[in-house]
Amino acid sequence: MMACRIVFMSRSTPFQPTTIVLHAAFRLAAGPEPAPPRQRAPAVGEVDALCQTLAAQGSLADSLHQLSAWLQVQTGATQVRIGWYAHGQVRLTTSEPASGGSQDEAWQAAMSEAIDQGMALCAPTDMLPHMAEWVTRAQAQLASASSGAQACTLILPAMGPHAHPLGAISLVWPAHADSLDATTLDAWQALATRIAPLLAWQQRADQPWWRHLLTALRLARTRWQSRTATRPWLSASVLSLALLVLLIWPWTDDAGGHARIEGAQQRVLVATTDGFIKQVHAQPGDRVKANQVLADLAEQDLKLEREKWASQAAQQDNAYAAAMTRADRTEAALAMSRLEEAQAQLALVDEQLQRTQLKAPFDGVLIQGDLTQAIGAPVKQGDTLMTVASTSRWRVVIDIDESDVARVHPGQTGAIALSALPWDTLPLRVVRITPIAKQTDGRNVFEVEAEFTAPVPPEVRPGLMGQAKVHVDRTPLIWSWLRPVVNRIRLGAWSWLG
Repeated sequence: MMACRIVFMSRSTPFQPTTIVLHAAFRLAAGPEPAPPRQRAPAVGEVDALCQTLAAQGSLADSLHQLSAWLQVQTGATQVRIGWYAHGQVRLTTSEPASGGSQDEAWQAAMSEAIDQGMALCAPTDMLPHMAEWVTRAQAQLASASSGAQACTLILPAMGPHAHPLGAISLVWPAHADSLDATTLDAWQALATRIAPLLAWQQRADQPWWRHLLTALRLARTRWQSRTATRPWLSASVLSLALLVLLIWPWTDDAGGHARIEGAQQRVLVATTDGFIKQVHAQPGDRVKANQVLADLAEQDLKLEREKWASQAAQQDNAYAAAMTRADRTEAALAMSRLEEAQAQLALVDEQLQRTQLKAPFDGVLIQGDLTQAIGAPVKQGDTLMTVASTSRWRVVIDIDESDVARVHPGQTGAIALSALPWDTLPLRVVRITPIAKQTDGRNVFEVEAEFTAPVPPEVRPGLMGQAKVHVDRTPLIWSWLRPVVNRIRLGAWSWLG
């Protein structure tokens, strides 16, 4: 019976599964060439069992490990390496320990040689006379670099008519192993062709999410291009309609700027008398309760003053009693007058002693007044020592540019994104517009006060900064873009024309 071999491929055409299947079919139909007993081809049952084992693995790495071990047992190869082909290069997998250096390059060169020619290759070619027309130099170098007598590379074919090959499998046998004949080589290549779709599916399943997204986008782009290639007017119409909707459809127009959070109620604590800072119980940022002692002022001088007036009050009380005993009305009146004066001074000193303790007027946060480094320092009556802000209500102060403030009105809604909570936007409502402008970063801005319209997270504290936007109107997007330019042109034209 005459052997027949048909190969549909060239160096410029990607390798296809049809090539190997037809090649193996005609080889098997023609019968093996006369030769002594060689390596055994895998049976159909063994191939089915291998496919079931690979499909049961949980990851691609496990499948590659099982495949390498199975090939070593079934073929008698001492080394098996698997490589993926992408962007014109072969990347070795980690299913087998890498040797590094020139030996890895020999494996990659052997796989690239087989993929470029679209043919399963083997070296030496003593039992494969038909392979004399193919280039097998890299296979021979791989056998030499791996201290083996024979090397073979099987191709994992492409999964589509225009796709590149999936990869390749290279094997190395020792010197005492039987040489491969054409029938056995075709049978092993048919095995590679059968397991290639399973490995491709597992490779896609192991890819990260962003690669799946890129693949879906590429597929969508390909489908779109295929549909619009024959109908270019459809693409132009869709783009024109999308642009028209983008420019004419009403969008929410916002006016905003830098914003900060303050307590709706703040109280300043001052020194009630001249003295010294004795002790500090709270620092800025601490949450405080109503009537909680925040700091103490030294009271030694006030205590001496109290003892002085208490002594005078006792003396005048005794003088008044003695005058009444003598029935001296004039002296009794004078003593009573001095007694009342001493009692008034004593009450004043007692009040000042009570005020030596700085207490929180309500529940809130201490936002100013770090006195921990000023213990023992003198203070004068009226000096500002601490500031407490209430946490029951907040207010948002937004810096609105003078060119947008005319469009902002009380009652309008908006949102703020804090620098400390950039992913959470808090809804707000405009309460008041300050009629006085101030200079900020070289431009005039107006402070717009707003309040929160939803529960505030516990992370919110006075002094936090962010960006706020107020929804002022609904206008076409193109007008939102062009408004600043048109306003500048109007102002410039008026200034020039008079």
